[in-house]
Amino acid sequence: MKELIYRIIFKKLYSKNSNDFIQYISSEFNFSRKKAERILNSPPAILCDSPSKSIIKTALKNLKTLNARVSVHKVIKDERLSFYIDQWQLKWISKLLNMTLRAGADSALLYVIIKPGNKGDELIPLTGKERDIEKGFRESDSVYAIDDNKILFFGFTTDENGIEIVIPKIIQNIKNIVQQDAVIKIGHAIFPRDGYSFYELIHIIQKKLAADATPKEKSEQLSFNKKSPEESKFNDNIDRKDSSYSNIFNDARGSLFRELITIDLELLWDGLQKLPIANQTLFCLKLPYNLPLTNILSERIKSQTPSKKKGIDTKKKIESLISTMDFEKKLIERKKKQTAVIEKLNQLESLWTIPSVAIQIYNVAMDPNSEIDDIQEMIQLDQAMTLKILKLVNSSFYGLAQKVNSAKEAVIILGTDEIMNMAFGLSLSESFKEPGLKGLIEPKAIWKHSVKTALIGRYLCRGKKKYADEGIFTACILHDFGKLFLIENFPDEYRKILELSRKMHLPIYDLEEEIFGYNHGVISGIIAKKWNLPESLIQAISFHHHPSSSESHAGLAAITGFANYLCSTDENKDCSKTTPLLKDHQDILEDIFDNFTINSIEEAKENSKIFLNENKEIFSLFS
Repeated sequence: MKELIYRIIFKKLYSKNSNDFIQYISSEFNFSRKKAERILNSPPAILCDSPSKSIIKTALKNLKTLNARVSVHKVIKDERLSFYIDQWQLKWISKLLNMTLRAGADSALLYVIIKPGNKGDELIPLTGKERDIEKGFRESDSVYAIDDNKILFFGFTTDENGIEIVIPKIIQNIKNIVQQDAVIKIGHAIFPRDGYSFYELIHIIQKKLAADATPKEKSEQLSFNKKSPEESKFNDNIDRKDSSYSNIFNDARGSLFRELITIDLELLWDGLQKLPIANQTLFCLKLPYNLPLTNILSERIKSQTPSKKKGIDTKKKIESLISTMDFEKKLIERKKKQTAVIEKLNQLESLWTIPSVAIQIYNVAMDPNSEIDDIQEMIQLDQAMTLKILKLVNSSFYGLAQKVNSAKEAVIILGTDEIMNMAFGLSLSESFKEPGLKGLIEPKAIWKHSVKTALIGRYLCRGKKKYADEGIFTACILHDFGKLFLIENFPDEYRKILELSRKMHLPIYDLEEEIFGYNHGVISGIIAKKWNLPESLIQAISFHHHPSSSESHAGLAAITGFANYLCSTDENKDCSKTTPLLKDHQDILEDIFDNFTINSIEEAKENSKIFLNENKEIFSLFS
């Protein structure tokens, strides 16, 4: 979950009476006098972070009285990060990642933490010192001071070897600024090798920093509830191995995840309690919404009730699972396959291109000066698509009182966004016919499923104009596109996935993550990113199986996943295990829809069946 925080940054003091300013910020913001003096003498510097507008307004009023020049910035507090980050910085880093992906190159993200070398020292704040730190680097490299003692460095087209050149420069430039002894710790990750989002990269970096930390720092970061010497020894050993609690609970997928959630409840809870609460919550979100274990663990996480089992019992069970399920071997194989997937994705331009009519529609839709006639002309370039749109608009799906005879009329009645999203989604239909599906999936079947999901998604969003405008129809059309990529490039592995899913009733997306490191949703999102589609669509497609992972469009992702679930259960009543709806979806849907409960999900199943039956004539459009 994200929270908006307001940050006050001190720029300059215009008054000669600095003592009043030092006394005020020492008292108001709980600074030592030494730190207050350092802030005064080395601006800019952060004075406070607060979610309260009233606190910020009061502080600004008092600072203005003292003749201090300050600025207020909006920063994001996100449970996936150990620091606050400015909205503008997050936006630009995301843009740089997109540029890297389009360039088909590697880039490096470095996270740098600076601490005083001697107890009691106050370092010069790094806020606003980005240009000084960037000296000597290329123009394409960027530095972001995320607070007074942490920076992010983004090295465009910098690979693992280039890191060896970058790090010494960063250290030297920082030391030139702080002008005294400082402990500088640097963690790094390579994009896209280590992850396809800023949050994934930071997660990798923080794991590396935790592994390199001193015992004292580890205990602060991991917050393990160590009780007995025997349990302490176990925890110390498990920290040093890949088969740690953190790895097995965070990285278990497929059959291993199934085994993990079926062990004795107290053993499972004992293992989870050795993780930070945020990780416990993430584990719980991966569980089906209607599993009894889901509610039990959710309550345990809230209350943090101690487990009735001892750590040594959990140790034996975890070690047994690791050994029996070849956990470490599978992690190594997953990493190799993940690299192969990335290599194929970097060659994607030679495999698929977005249909030209879709690009033209998108460009018109994004042009604020476009008019109804422009949109009509663009749609009518493709007569087959125009006929599909008119048939869809005139169906019982919309229930219009009078027949619509032209694309222009459809735009006037339903609105520009509605028609453009529909046209864009329908124009992509040819893309489903291009790749050879190796006999694993019938092309018409996957296309029909996508259209049914899109119609259900649009049906769910009646009265929710925000999600309709963001492109729920197109998001649902494209949600499974990554399956085509995986089948095209890894047919043998995907045949195994389909067989295991049918035989063991395991989710396809979970088996994809177990084997490839990515599920088809994430891969669909990467393809959408290469097509330069809007960020709302990219995130909805990428995270329709794990909507809380979306940075800013979790609602759209959750509705896409819900529509996929409803469509799958309509096609096969036994699909609830292979295409489950998770607690992750349920939590977000409760925020979107009024009075949303488990009963609402059952009602939605029945309503979607009725809705699809009433609109079955539409599917002749897509045969």
